[in-house]
Amino acid sequence: MTKPIFSIHIGQFASMYDLHLAAVVALRKAGLEDHARELRQRGMDVPSWHDMLALIGEYLDVDLESCRRGRG
Repeated sequence: MTKPIFSIHIGQFASMYDLHLAAVVALRKAGLEDHARELRQRGMDVPSWHDMLALIGEYLDVDLESCRRGRG
């Protein structure tokens, strides 16, 4: 499976659950409803931001926009 790109900016989301919801929506927009449903369920038990990003990375190609800009 080719993972859809999910671009985020550091500080864009107030909580890791906002990030989680945005990732689920991105999967739905890409037509991956089964993956969206699975991510939604699995994300409810994630204890930290780091673990949430790792989980989202299993489904989406996470692109941290602001990190890359500073290294130009």
